[in-house]
Amino acid sequence: MGLGLGHGHGRRILVLAGPKAGQCAHYQRDRSVPCAYLGLGGLGNYWHGVIPTALSSNFGAASSEDFAQLFARFYPHTSLRGHLHQPQLFVPWRPIRPGSELARLQRRSEGTLAIRTQTVARFRWYEAGVTVETIDGSNYRADRLWIAAGSIHTPALLDRSLGRRLSRDYVSDHALCYIGLLSGQPPPKITRTRDGVFFPAHYDSEGTSLYTLRPARFEFRTLDFGIEQRAAFGLPTGSAMAKIMRRMSSGLLAEALFNRLGVFPKAEYYSVYAQTDVPDAYALGEGSLPLAAQTERLLRGGARSRERVPFEGVRHSRRHNLYIPGIHLHHSVAPETLLACGIDQPQSPVKIMDASAVAEIGPEHHSFKLMLRAYARARRASGGEAPVVADRLSD
Repeated sequence: MGLGLGHGHGRRILVLAGPKAGQCAHYQRDRSVPCAYLGLGGLGNYWHGVIPTALSSNFGAASSEDFAQLFARFYPHTSLRGHLHQPQLFVPWRPIRPGSELARLQRRSEGTLAIRTQTVARFRWYEAGVTVETIDGSNYRADRLWIAAGSIHTPALLDRSLGRRLSRDYVSDHALCYIGLLSGQPPPKITRTRDGVFFPAHYDSEGTSLYTLRPARFEFRTLDFGIEQRAAFGLPTGSAMAKIMRRMSSGLLAEALFNRLGVFPKAEYYSVYAQTDVPDAYALGEGSLPLAAQTERLLRGGARSRERVPFEGVRHSRRHNLYIPGIHLHHSVAPETLLACGIDQPQSPVKIMDASAVAEIGPEHHSFKLMLRAYARARRASGGEAPVVADRLSD
């Protein structure tokens, strides 16, 4: 959470980053997949850095210039020529991790950026500004408040602060579904740079699902073997590579190496995966397991992806009941309730910078797009100049 303190060029920024010992919430009881993190860096600490370049589902209304400037800030050795507005995914060697990035910004800020490991209890806002109270009793006054506590914690903070219900009963998410095996395909065109790898992406005719091809090697050449392993394996919160090695899955290791490095793209068979936006995928509750899967909606999203797959000759999966959570939660706050309260409006000192108030997020990974939206909004707030600090406070 960011507080803008002071005025003009003398402004200071305070980041209230949650408890020093961060707290994870999870999708399921086995706690293999995190859905929220209360602490410095947010859930972005687990983000592996996929950046879509097509600029489709551009909910932030950011320009190509904004995209190019922000991309160059983190990946200065990679040209976007021939890539921007193309159906591709960029996977960097060095992902953007909010915690380390904030620490770097603090070192360069000459005292204008402070980070404190405190948890916000509530806020109050007036025409003259904002006051924030933390759970340890500290109080702060600021000109502006940017909230980026994530789709689990932001709605709870709004409810506490405003004394009324702004949180929705449900939260949306991406689901990753296995479509099946494809043979006879030319290898995907991979472009490597000093900063990362460009992979091809594919979309259905409606633009509602994002499809990727991954070489199916070893046991993954058997239909459904890969998704069965993935569903059991989950998305770990620790070292993925170490856990893969312990499982001794040659197919999963080969797929992980391709996903991360783009190595060995040519294969006899390819696994076809689809990522799709599932509205109201989970009922939203409280505690360390705040999500209750709405299975019918999740499986319906997978069925739509299978119906619209943009490849001929796919040998379709028989395990339609398996999917993997996308860790892309959004729309846990109704935008119309924010409008009624005057929050997140052009003249409001309180802005929601995470995905909690984004209803239509598209099928793509949205972490970079959220940061791009924050960057564009900061530029507008500073009269069109690129901000000194590009805020990416939480995921």
